[in-house]
Amino acid sequence: MSTKSANRTISVSIYALVWLVLIILQTLVTTVQGTPEMSVFTNPRLYYSTWLTDLYLVVIFYLNYFVLAPRLMRRRLFQPYLWMTLAAALIGFIIPILCYSLWDLTMPGVAEGTVPISSLGVIGVVAAMAIGLSVRGLYEWDSLGQEVRALKEEKTKWDTERDELQRELTILKASAATAESREALPSSEETTDTL
Repeated sequence: MSTKSANRTISVSIYALVWLVLIILQTLVTTVQGTPEMSVFTNPRLYYSTWLTDLYLVVIFYLNYFVLAPRLMRRRLFQPYLWMTLAAALIGFIIPILCYSLWDLTMPGVAEGTVPISSLGVIGVVAAMAIGLSVRGLYEWDSLGQEVRALKEEKTKWDTERDELQRELTILKASAATAESREALPSSEETTDTL
């Protein structure tokens, strides 16, 4: 296994662990704040809709990080990016409603038999896209910094080579001028012939 693929595997593992910890923390915080009937341990069915929304947020984060942000932001397509963000937020709002309609899944804190209207998906999508955009921006900034460093090193190399060629040219011009001045001087035979 190469170092690059090993680093990628470690990176993916760390990201998966962080997402898992965040989802578990959210579940535990909701459980602690709620009543015993809302506990994930006594009624896990209440959390399925929330977990599906969380899964959607993870997918949105990576879709934004790897596809939307690089392609739309580099081309300065801000308005389509905003529309995609709003569409993703609307889908995040609809997910709990669809879960209730299709599978009768509700959410913690929602009265039994009522449609779960929650801004969790909307706020989560906006946050996931903002964080993804920020992280992507830092990555792009670092990449540009590396490119600038490489270009500066290349410029320094070309400047050094130019200076060396200019020195050689100066030496060649000086030696050519010396050779011309020697040719212009009359030889010793010519000077004795004229005397």
